[in-house]
Amino acid sequence: MSNEPNTDTLAETENFMAWRADEPDGEVTYYLQLGRATINFFMEEWDELRASIPELKKAKSDEDGMYAVSFDNVDVWMDGDDWAEFLSLLRDLE
Repeated sequence: MSNEPNTDTLAETENFMAWRADEPDGEVTYYLQLGRATINFFMEEWDELRASIPELKKAKSDEDGMYAVSFDNVDVWMDGDDWAEFLSLLRDLE
């Protein structure tokens, strides 16, 4: 039995990626790589993220043109170009 997870890319853009890992212990984890940051999710958290996609699509930038998204105590700020790319990734996850 291998100790390496079996991974599957779910969506990918030029700078962002989402993938799923079937861990050797039977757990399924999901990963969202946003540039240099990678955030991992358990299945319930991933389902919450996917359920929030319609609201994320409606997000507005702040007065500096920045967008923010929070994942369980992690805040990620993106400029307009990165936000558009993030939304493209999310569309592929719907």
